[in-house]
Amino acid sequence: MKKILMVLASDNFRDTEYITPRAFFEANNANVMTVSSVQVSRGRFGFEVKNDFLFSEVNPAKFSGIFIVGGGGILDFLENENLKELVLEFVDSQKAVGAICAAPRLLLNWGILRDKNFTGWNGDQVLADWGEKISAKFTDKSVEVDGKVLTANGPSAVEEAALKFLEIL
Repeated sequence: MKKILMVLASDNFRDTEYITPRAFFEANNANVMTVSSVQVSRGRFGFEVKNDFLFSEVNPAKFSGIFIVGGGGILDFLENENLKELVLEFVDSQKAVGAICAAPRLLLNWGILRDKNFTGWNGDQVLADWGEKISAKFTDKSVEVDGKVLTANGPSAVEEAALKFLEIL
């Protein structure tokens, strides 16, 4: 059975970017667990999730992939070394890594998107410039898959992102 770890911001994650992919993952017989820096995460619209793990408690070897949920709160983790190291373990093990909405900014900041095509929320029009700094190409697609890394631009792409993530697991 596939096991997917979903990363949630402690506060202000995008509810639908968690609820919809999780439903698709579980409908396709994946076991889904959550991780954050706190025991309970709260979504932008009030949805609460009791997380299964804190960042320091996860063993990546037990998971097939990691999917980072977007929303403004995820940017609080741009400098979070525990999450960065966790995601890098998935990358180094050639496991699927997904990020939606604002979450691809974490992957950019950590160099994971170096020399890759990517997309993400770009309401402030800075992703192309951020990408250029590490030779990553912003494509402005709803979903972009480059190897084992999936990026998506936001709530309108949740279904497509979930299905494509299942394909790269």
